[in-house]
Amino acid sequence: MNDFNKAIIEFNNYTKNFSFENKDVKMKYKHTFRVVDYAKDIAISENLNEHDQYLAFLCALLHDIARFKQTTEYGTFNDLLSFDHGDMGYEILIKDDYISKFVNEDEDKKIILKAVKNHNKFDIEEGLTKKELFFAKLVRDADKIDIMDMQGNNINDNNFIVEDELFNAVLNENLVLISNKAKSDIRRIFVTLCFIFDINFKRSFEIIREKKIIERKLNALEGYIEIGKMNIIKNKIFDFLKKWY
Repeated sequence: MNDFNKAIIEFNNYTKNFSFENKDVKMKYKHTFRVVDYAKDIAISENLNEHDQYLAFLCALLHDIARFKQTTEYGTFNDLLSFDHGDMGYEILIKDDYISKFVNEDEDKKIILKAVKNHNKFDIEEGLTKKELFFAKLVRDADKIDIMDMQGNNINDNNFIVEDELFNAVLNENLVLISNKAKSDIRRIFVTLCFIFDINFKRSFEIIREKKIIERKLNALEGYIEIGKMNIIKNKIFDFLKKWY
């Protein structure tokens, strides 16, 4: 049995503590393994050695380990209404040195812990080593790709306002800060559309292009946003993507 299979068995042993009759538990489990596939794809594209490919796999496998506890205990994936799931994932892995079930070397443990802790943050914390930063960026990319791809692009509510905050996020190539302000389908699409400004690897952009993720989001917004403003958004997005496509 290879290390990948052992890690999956251990991860499955952990998730057995939660009911898969809870649709959110099941959803997060499936999300985890899609992120694993993206992380492995990016790792291969970066010509990582076998050991580092395994680290990329583990960072992805464990990145959302706290989500199962979160939805079971709080009934939400909203960190602002429960706990920061990156920080909690870090705590789960260090408690009783649980991370040793997956890796033994201290450097490997730190890389995984930093990746888990930082995967959901607006900004990656300062002070990481070059290798810690690399894997934190890799798992952030893999996670964002799946969220962008799987998030629905339908606009079903009647709130068609594009707040200046959203428009300016695109113009300034920024992420949209997650907050508890009133949500709308348009705002939700802008949040993930702006993920492209925090993508780090060429292969990540190739996957986004192959899946036509950006085009699907822009098509969803078409017709709900004033034509002049929509053209500015599209031109800004595609000019940015020219650096990678």
